[in-house]
Amino acid sequence: MADEAVARGAYRDRHGRGIRRPVLSNLYRHGETRQASFEQIVRSTCEFLQAAWPTELAELNWRVMEAPSLREDARTVRRWATKKAEMTIFIFRVPIERMGHHRRADPLQERMHIEEYVFAAVAHLLDKEPWELVPERYRPN
Repeated sequence: MADEAVARGAYRDRHGRGIRRPVLSNLYRHGETRQASFEQIVRSTCEFLQAAWPTELAELNWRVMEAPSLREDARTVRRWATKKAEMTIFIFRVPIERMGHHRRADPLQERMHIEEYVFAAVAHLLDKEPWELVPERYRPN
């Protein structure tokens, strides 16, 4: 009987429900923090846009910051900011992750949510609309 208990517990099947799932989702890989994942998405989006606009975005700089400074009379919280003279965008992680949206079910939706703000910030630098950054995506066939 003792051998049966050891064998049964070895694969962590409780009450016939199957093997337990990991506590963290696939969005967060082992050893990867939420901030590191966010920064990776911002970096890859900026690199994609630099490849699409090599001349205009050759000097693009980006920084991920926790949150913007708030004024007393502020009615909204900024998700991004730009410094056109320095070709720099600032993406504010906490407001993007926690405010103004319902919880997203999967990593793809989370990535698209973050990319939306990176596109908006870069478009502001170039005095364009975000959808203009990848015009071939929106051309009729």
